[in-house]
Formats: sequence, structure tokens, C-alpha cells
Amino acid sequence: MRPKFSKFAIIAAAATVFVAGTVSVQAKDSRYSLGSLAEGTTPFLVNTAWANAVNKYVPGHKVQVSAVGAATRHALLVSKGKMDFTMYGPGLYFLMYQQIGPYRKHKEGPQTVKKISTLFSYPMGFYHPVVYESSGIKNFRDIKGKKVFLGPPAGVATRNARLIVEAMTGYLPGRDYQQVKLGWGPAQTAFQDKKFDVWITNTMAPSPAVSQLVLTNKIRLLPLDSKNFSHKSWKRYVGSPGTVRTKIDPKVYGKNLMNKEPILATGSFVGLAVRSDMDADLVYKMMKAFWDHIDEAHAMSKSMSKTLTLKLAVAGMSDPVHPGALRYYKEKGINIETPYKLTLAQREAFRNRAKKRKRK
Repeated sequence: MRPKFSKFAIIAAAATVFVAGTVSVQAKDSRYSLGSLAEGTTPFLVNTAWANAVNKYVPGHKVQVSAVGAATRHALLVSKGKMDFTMYGPGLYFLMYQQIGPYRKHKEGPQTVKKISTLFSYPMGFYHPVVYESSGIKNFRDIKGKKVFLGPPAGVATRNARLIVEAMTGYLPGRDYQQVKLGWGPAQTAFQDKKFDVWITNTMAPSPAVSQLVLTNKIRLLPLDSKNFSHKSWKRYVGSPGTVRTKIDPKVYGKNLMNKEPILATGSFVGLAVRSDMDADLVYKMMKAFWDHIDEAHAMSKSMSKTLTLKLAVAGMSDPVHPGALRYYKEKGINIETPYKLTLAQREAFRNRAKKRKRK
């Protein structure tokens, strides 16, 4: 029997309606949609905290979290005005602007990124390649012939996980292992039910989802091997902006985590973004509601106090930053690090390098 995620059941229920801590929605309330990754992930917690703050402290405005689909799709919906908020970041900006990866068929990258404005950034977390100890899998090379979840189809996390696995092993999905194609939530449930072998999820440590799993199961995290950082796939992965490396202390998951040494891992910065055409005064009020009551967000999870800080909020943003957010940071006396931005000249140079690689 898989463990019950009682805490997340509460949060997920709150995300499908107007999240907790609000009064009943009146007909006059303006409603906004926020695309999110699934429960148990860092973005889900951050997005739920944002919705909680707006719903509680900005009268007449209600945010609804939708934990369905991939961030790549959410970003396009925001650019088209069909969604209001989305997880976003330098990595997504890079892929969209360059029209590569999940956006290779999208023809208006440089124009699209102008329609999505950053509010703040935060470390999304680190890739946790989780296996059951009973599987016998000790390192990445042991996954040959196994069923592996990399992330949702067409997601940036999936692209990154595929490159990481390829760098560590040389393995390709469909040839050396079977790629499990599910969304974040269904994949988490399926792994609890032991329907596949390797679950790669991107979250802060300690991860609430992994912490719940390790309560009743002996598990292992597959560590990166720095000897493989010269591999071309690793270079492609770190070539996207916002990537970071860390070591996860095994103590954060307790005695049922079988790793005895710190686990070398990698992750990325992401953030919350909004439609560029949203009213600046309204965005300012939302920013103020969120950051002036950040202690309420920190109370949601042990990792949130390390995830959400004003220092990190301006450390990994992409261009443009919404005027309402800029007003809030200026009011607080916070200097913003230069947001990540590409030019058409850089785009052309990138494409020329790609063409040369293909000819070789």
C-alpha cells in the first residue's frame, strides 16, 4: 500500500479551488489562472503561496492554481493571454528565444518572450534521481533496460534529465532504457505503486514528496559523476542559463535513504512570471501581499525559507521584469541583478554554430 500524502491532498484540494485562507468568491472578483507543476514540487508550493497571499490580502482578486500540464505549455498560454501566471526562468526563456527543444516548431520566439514578464526568481531545486533500494540500482549506469521517468513529455525538465542521463551513461531513451511518459502528479503516484524503476523529480532538499516516500521505503539517490562533466550532453545542459550544482546531505531524508555520502546533484533557477500587459499597480499590490507576508509561505515547508528570499528573488530573473515588480523592489531598496537577455545577433550566432555542428 502506498503512503497517504495527507498534507498534499489538502494543498492539492486548495489548488483546484481558490486556495486556502480566502473568503468566498464574489461575482465581482477578478479571477486569474496560474499554471503550475504538480504537488510535491517546489514550484507547486511557491505558486500556492502566491495564490494564498493574493487571495487573502488583495481584495477583489482571486488566483486559481492549475497543476495540469508542463511549464513549456503554460508559458505559451501566458504569452497568448490565455493564462495569467506561470513558472518561468532563464532556461525557458533561452529555449523559447532560440526556438529549440520543446519550442523548435514555434516561429516567434523573440516576440513571444516580450509578452512574459518576470516577477521573482527562486531555486527550483535539484534533480533527485530516486530508486528503491530493492531495485539493485546503485548508479546511473545500472538503469540500462529500466523504465525511467525523466519528466512530462515536451517539458524543459525532461530535456534536462535526458541530457544528464546521456552525459552520465551515454544511454538514449528508446534505445537503452524505456522513457515513462506521464505528468508530474501521475508519475509520482505510479512510482509509489512501483510501476517503474527510476523517478527523476526536480525539487528542493528536503523534498516533501521524497520525504513522504522515504518514511516507509528504503530508497537511494543516484549521484552525478564529475568525471562525465566533459561529455557533450553535459555541456549542452549547462549551456542553458540558470543551472547550478550542489551536494545533498543524506541526513535530510533520514535513515531510510541508503546513500552514506553527500550526493552530487544539479538543478536550476526558475521563477514566477505574469502576462506583460497586466496592470502595473495590480502587480505591485500582489508583490506586496506576497513578500510582506513571506513568513506565511515559509511556514508551508522546511525548505521554503531557503527557497524564497528577496536576495534570491532578483538573482535569476529573465528579461523583461514587470514594472509592478520593479516598483516593489525599488521601494524596498533592492538592487536587481541584470536579468538574462538575448539579442537577435546572439540568436543568429547560436544558429550558425548549430549548423556547423550538423555539417560535422
